[in-house]
This record gives sequence, structure tokens and C-alpha cells, in this order.
Amino acid sequence: MKQFDMVKVTAIRNDRFVSAEVFDKRAPVVGDVGTILEVYADAYEVECSDSDGSTVWLEAMYPDEIEFVGT
Repeated sequence: MKQFDMVKVTAIRNDRFVSAEVFDKRAPVVGDVGTILEVYADAYEVECSDSDGSTVWLEAMYPDEIEFVGT
């Protein structure tokens, strides 16, 4: 996967967002679709936006937590 690809959240490791402080509107949930903003060695920075373009959440996601949807 590469920068600006669309991805879908398919899993969340160990419920890691359950007790996390939410920076944006809410934490990621399985089924959310977002865009890869940055590619790291072992993760991706993914942003999920609402229909107005406002950020719903922005989080680092591991490769086993997301799947490619499109470009």
C-alpha cells in the first residue's frame, strides 16, 4: 500500500483504542474507511474523514489492521 491509497479497517490489535485519549471525534472502529497519509517502516498513518471533509480520526495503523480498498 502507498500514500493516498484508500483502506478499510479490518481489525484492531488488542483493543488498543478502547482506553486511549481520542484526539479527533472518535477512535477507529472496524469497517471505517480512510486514506493513507504517511507510510512508515511498520505502520501507516491513516485519516478517516466525514462527508464534509472534517477529520473523524487520525491514527497509526498496522498492516494487519487494514486492507486496500482503492486509489
